[in-house]
Amino acid sequence: MDKKKFCIRIGDSIQEVTEEVYREYFKMERRERYLEERDLVNGKVLYSALDNVYEDVLGEDILVDSIVEDICELVTTKIMIERLRECLVLLSDEELDLIIQLFFNEKSERELSAERGIPRATIGYRKDKILSKLKKYF
Repeated sequence: MDKKKFCIRIGDSIQEVTEEVYREYFKMERRERYLEERDLVNGKVLYSALDNVYEDVLGEDILVDSIVEDICELVTTKIMIERLRECLVLLSDEELDLIIQLFFNEKSERELSAERGIPRATIGYRKDKILSKLKKYF
């Protein structure tokens, strides 16, 4: 009786294997193809698919790490907030109250104008003057 030979390709060579190894190898290969087909249907892209976009650059190196950028942005924001607090202390009570009402309590110039009986243009002028003062402090 002629016994069947089972072979698989590994790199450039062909290796003879047992039937069990042969079946498991092709079962694994078919599973991998199935997952790739499913990813394609769902619009998923592997980083390795981007490897050939540029010479000598891996696909994963093209992508931006948003977590690192978020951390940098977070640290910068915290530093700026701390600096703002230091600058706000340098304002007079009246200037500080106006900034708090406009920016922290989110009142409009029109609302402040009605509350204080001051023309809206005056509120706007004072706000601009205070902001330029803060800009100098920064």
